[in-house]
Amino acid sequence: YYYYFVFLGHFKPVRVTLTASKGDEVKLIMDVVKTQRRDITWKFNGQYIFILILYDLAGFDESHTGIYSVGYVGDSALYSAWIRLIVRGCPKNKWGSDCDKDCPECLNGGVCHDKDGDCVCPPGFMGMRCETACREGMFGRNCQESCKSENGCQGLSFCLTDPYGCSCASGWHGDRCRKPCLEGMYGADCLLSCNCKNKGKCNRFSGCQCPTGWRGQYCEKSGQPSKLLFHLHRITCSATGHPLPSHMSIELRKLESTVLKVKASEIELYMPMYRIISIYYRSHTHIIFFLVYGSDQITLPNLKPSTKYQVRVQLARPGDGGEGPLGPENIILLLNKCIILLLNKCKHMHSQGEETILQFNSGTLTLTRRPKPSSEPLTYPILEWEDIKFEDVIGEGNFGQVIKAMVKKDGIKMSAAIKMLKEFSSENDHRDFAGELEVLCKLGQHPNIINLIGACENRGYLYIAIEYAPYGNLLDFLRKSRVLETDPAFAKEHGTASTLTSQQLLQFAADVTTGMHYLSDKQFIHRDLAARNVLVGDNLVAKIADFGLSRGEEVYVKKTMGRLPVRWMAIESLNYSVYTTKSDVWSFGVLLWEIVSLGGTPYCGMTCAELYEKLPQGYRMEQPRNCDDEVYELMRQCWRDRPYERPPFSQISVQLNRMQEARKTYVNMALFENFTYAGIDATAEEA
Repeated sequence: YYYYFVFLGHFKPVRVTLTASKGDEVKLIMDVVKTQRRDITWKFNGQYIFILILYDLAGFDESHTGIYSVGYVGDSALYSAWIRLIVRGCPKNKWGSDCDKDCPECLNGGVCHDKDGDCVCPPGFMGMRCETACREGMFGRNCQESCKSENGCQGLSFCLTDPYGCSCASGWHGDRCRKPCLEGMYGADCLLSCNCKNKGKCNRFSGCQCPTGWRGQYCEKSGQPSKLLFHLHRITCSATGHPLPSHMSIELRKLESTVLKVKASEIELYMPMYRIISIYYRSHTHIIFFLVYGSDQITLPNLKPSTKYQVRVQLARPGDGGEGPLGPENIILLLNKCIILLLNKCKHMHSQGEETILQFNSGTLTLTRRPKPSSEPLTYPILEWEDIKFEDVIGEGNFGQVIKAMVKKDGIKMSAAIKMLKEFSSENDHRDFAGELEVLCKLGQHPNIINLIGACENRGYLYIAIEYAPYGNLLDFLRKSRVLETDPAFAKEHGTASTLTSQQLLQFAADVTTGMHYLSDKQFIHRDLAARNVLVGDNLVAKIADFGLSRGEEVYVKKTMGRLPVRWMAIESLNYSVYTTKSDVWSFGVLLWEIVSLGGTPYCGMTCAELYEKLPQGYRMEQPRNCDDEVYELMRQCWRDRPYERPPFSQISVQLNRMQEARKTYVNMALFENFTYAGIDATAEEA
């Protein structure tokens, strides 16, 4: 934020704000504008303290933070001058709750934050240590903002988050920030001396500009700074043998990095010899659970007439992690004294355009089908097969794959991601795939969803072209930022646990809410909102993707079996297979937890069966240690039991945008004591 300051009094402060550390000695100095033969009085937060033009403070702490004013005795406050003193809660170069952590070396006038250890950079500089100068007239966390005046940032005073305070932009000083720095000085308020060595030249905006062969803040180091010598555009590998390898990976590492390779003996795997079927059923007063081994026919005993029962089925194999997801809940009104459940294998595929009707009549359960109302024919932008040039496989699942390609549309070449099904995909897979194309067509274009480029049919196969996201899915992107795992030396040198900042992490969340607000306005339910289904595009813009489970209805009741994203599902979706925009809000709360935890597995260490039991009892994930209370409270709002009590995406978007404007560290990426990342369990994520 920047402000204009105008001084009309008899005194003028040398600096509008002054930052000091606990235990420092500070001189508060005022320049006299109009000399009078009267006593001078100092006040602290409006209370009289001293009579002198210069006020010495020594051995002070945070209690001394406040407004110090000076004026002639008897004058109105309008003729006084003020200095705001900001006292860091720790001694110089220390931070943390116990002030036991060393601050990074904040360059170019940056100030170490006493709570999170980050460098608060002066206007005109950026970087982890404020080491990078912005271009003249630019400022902001990433030098993305510009001063609109013809004279750049002249005449503007910038007030940043404490403990920095206020100052002129780099290159300017004076009570109205209109004076350029004197020769040999640079930075905000022109407080820094260049002291350039080896014929370096002092630039008042950025400091020393070094001649060829020298580098460093003062041009004191010989040699050129590191430069990128070349880009790897493509690496081609050949493979031999049978069968050919299905995956390969190439890693580029720094010369001084350490690679650890762990070998372990293989564990012989055995296929399960039999199947376990878990049955959960309950009346209004009792819950019954039992196991059946290797049977397709199950009898539920001791049922009472005229009683409503809820029945769920779960398949499993022996061993840890063998439990599958619980099936959808079926409500049965008992008319006879005994019911036999027939578990049919692969007989749930109804022909397209029909829906099943359940009818009870004289103690029997009848299944009939009726045609669904016909829909309008689907129209989509067509791509010619000859205009698609396939490149590399960038993603693969059980039933489909994604290939990077160059496509030509309307005479313009562009990168695209081509989605296609594998050869042996089921009828359900083909129906969901066509449904995704239908959703993309109906949604239209939006900056925070992956937009449709076009589609192509060739030899009976459907190919869907969507915009290409160069940084892949958000889940992998978050996990790759765990720099303490990928580059511990860098993490410890810079005191950070991630290559991503708090602002960037919040921006991912804000992008998703903007996209979901658009979806909800269109009355679409996503049903599978998770970090793995969000892609990261150019300029690190998050875009919602994977609309294979989306439905264009205000309320959707799932009638078919299939793999369920249990760890992201709302209570009503787990219990009743009901999905609304409010169940998407629940999923967003889990996604926000994924962002804060840098890709941790939700409910890590818990089975799906435990989630079915504990979530209705009020259990929720704990607050991550690096997460601000306000962000965690937003998660809890998304996880409220009653769907109507959860905030709409429009409200969540406003909250996240307000957090970003506050410029507060809501997600602390500093390496605090005993820092550990949230656990990752890939097996659990598939359940």
